[in-house]
Amino acid sequence: MIKRCFAALLLAMLFTFILPLYTNADLIVEPRNDFLEQQIGPSDNEIVFLPRAFYANGRNGFVSVMIEPDSRREIASVENGKVSQIYYTYNHNGRIWGVYDVEVPGKPYHEWLRGWVLMDDLLAVYDSISFEEEYWDELYTYTGSIDTLFEAQEVVFWEWPGSGIVTKVWGESILTNPEVVFWARMHEYPAYLDADGREWIAFPSKQWICLSDPSNRDIPVSNPAPEPVLRQPGDGHSGLPGGLTLPVLIIILVAALAIVTAVLIRIFWKKNKSETKDTE
Repeated sequence: MIKRCFAALLLAMLFTFILPLYTNADLIVEPRNDFLEQQIGPSDNEIVFLPRAFYANGRNGFVSVMIEPDSRREIASVENGKVSQIYYTYNHNGRIWGVYDVEVPGKPYHEWLRGWVLMDDLLAVYDSISFEEEYWDELYTYTGSIDTLFEAQEVVFWEWPGSGIVTKVWGESILTNPEVVFWARMHEYPAYLDADGREWIAFPSKQWICLSDPSNRDIPVSNPAPEPVLRQPGDGHSGLPGGLTLPVLIIILVAALAIVTAVLIRIFWKKNKSETKDTE
């Protein structure tokens, strides 16, 4: 009887240990972060909107995703080379942190964790901002007419001049819209002249148009994105704190509880046997 009660108690303890792991790691339906929701607001100048893609590029081969800036609580880790979108950054005590979403593995549908990573542990994916930084000395302000854009059948937008990456296309119906025409003419544009004499202008959305040939979707690649130089990946650091996956943690806990159970049953069995002899 004693052994049966003790086994039931240990089984309850086993579920007490295991269920919180599934609750904490798997049952997060949408990415939320209390620190971000508390800080973000129109009066908070420390939050910056930064819609760019970044490679994970941590010093130890992985990036630690923390529950909040400067926290010691790691909610996940991501191996170098993984690309993720950063939408907000936050200056916390002089260090820049980014909001980072991590997909929970092993789910039939997408679930995400939301945390914070040091921006120093990320590397920007080459984009139009990278292009402008690299070719800053060759850019100039375009002061001519853009009427040729509205005479074209369509206007092709590119990630950057010579990228070969088309981001969107404006059709004739949009180009004849008076609001679009007015908006387009109200801006000054950074401009770039490529090696083949084509002139490009950048719209405020950081997308480029080849002013010399605005409808051509087949402009050859002349400025490909450079290969990213990443720090070496870690050796097996997983997506959970401490470098252990959830199944491994469960196996360790079950094995530990089994050993403890065997030891305690043996102790109680000896004690019960001794008490039985004494009563005889």
